[in-house]
Parts: sequence; C-alpha cells; structure tokens
Amino acid sequence: MSVRLIVTDLDGTLIDHHTYSAEAAAPALMAARAAGVPVVPCSSKTLAEMRGLAARLDLASAPLIVENGGAVWFPAGWDVSGDPAARLSTQAADGSRVLVLGTPADSLRPLLGAVAAATACTLRGFSAMTDAEVAERTGLPLEVARVARARAYSEPFVCDAGTPDLAALDAAARPLGARVTRGGRFFHLTGPTDKGAAVQVVRRTCATGGRLLGLGDAPNDLPLLRACDDRAIIPQPTTGLHPDLVAALPSARHAPAAGPVGWNAIVLAWLADTDRAP
Repeated sequence: MSVRLIVTDLDGTLIDHHTYSAEAAAPALMAARAAGVPVVPCSSKTLAEMRGLAARLDLASAPLIVENGGAVWFPAGWDVSGDPAARLSTQAADGSRVLVLGTPADSLRPLLGAVAAATACTLRGFSAMTDAEVAERTGLPLEVARVARARAYSEPFVCDAGTPDLAALDAAARPLGARVTRGGRFFHLTGPTDKGAAVQVVRRTCATGGRLLGLGDAPNDLPLLRACDDRAIIPQPTTGLHPDLVAALPSARHAPAAGPVGWNAIVLAWLADTDRAP
C-alpha cells in the first residue's frame, strides 16, 4: 500500500476548542500509530507549542506545520530529498530541519496598522497584549500563553469593536505582501503563504502515490483541505459546520460531532476505508 498521511488542524479539530483536550481522539490516534500512518499537525500555533503538544499526544515523529504555514519543521531522519526547498532548509544540531515559507513576524507587525487604517478598524495584535490577556482570551495557562505570544512568522489579532469582514482585511493586506486569515478565535496576519503551500512541501517529501487525509474546522483550514486527497470538515462547537468550507468543498466528509469526538470518528473510518484500498 502507498504511504498514508493525516494532516490536521488542532484547536477545534483534533483538540477540544474549550478544554484543549484530545482524549476523545485517543482511539484513532492509537490506530494511526499502529497502522504506521503519521499525524502531521498543521496549525496557527508556534513551533514551541506544537512540539510540546506532539510530545503530550505521543505522536509518531513527523513534520509540524506551524503558524498557518509560516514554516515546516522536519524531525531528524525525515527524508526531505523530494522537495528542492526542503533540501535547503536549516538543519539544527539535533538533526531536525526548519523550512521557512513565511515572513518574519517583526516585518509583519508594522503592517497591522496599515490594514487597520485601510479598513477603518481598530485592530490589536498579540504583540500589543500581555501574557495574561492572551491567557484570558484563550483559556490557556499563563506559561503556555507566553509561548503562544512568541510569534516568529505571524501576528494573530482581534477587533474588539465588532467583527470586520475577512475579505476586506485580506484585500487590505495583499498589496503589502501579506495575507489575513481567520481561525477559531483570532484573525492572523501572515506572509504570502498558507497551510496548503506547507502541506504541498510535506507531500513532496513523501513517496509518490501517497494518500493524504486533511481535517479542519475554520476558514484558515481551506488551503490545507484543498491540498489533501480526502477532506473532512469538523463542526465548530456552537455554530456547526462552517458554511465557507461546506460551499468550497462539496464532496468533503462531515464529521458527526465537534472537536476530537468528530475527529476520532472520521479518522477511524478513513483508516478502515484506505486499508481496504488496493
């Protein structure tokens, strides 16, 4: 059988939106590990957050796609020869590699004011918040919020006075060489990349003929889902399936429940279906 890979968003998808627990997905995570199917987290989280979460979930060694595709981290021993850019990625002393696809956060942060002016919105980025405020907005412990604020390739932000139009924010960012997308809690200002571009890099490092399952719940997951062979939309806990994802991906699977409960059901079914495939 050709290689299989699971590429997944985290908050609201593999892990619960409110509790940050993935306990309900444990059976599918165990089944994936037993079948030799790597789980590749693909999230707005920082590399430090992702490495800690991967260790906590006991994920098999696999790439991590961080900050909405701002960079891809490859573990030591992962064959990157199939992608020309990945071959030139920076190698650390432990043998892991980081391929930067996005724009340094220090260059992005000054652009947020221009986006705010162009859209007549009052926008506040993570860099203008304290660790305590981020902890309060996310429900994360203070020490985790501190790690979440240490952005390298993105600037999450909020608009406290109402909800601005995502398309208008993105249109204002594009002439500046940036993009705006939206996750479960925050808007994200990024460079000219996205989750899908990073997934394509990971795909090229795998054997040809591989099959990828993508799972996500929010608009910033659309490029991720489009870059995979099989797609699954996870409902959000209070609003259900996101209409933008449903409209864009009419053939995608719909999970029966939000968060890790729905993730577990989709992944177990997909593993069984693809295990029977020639």
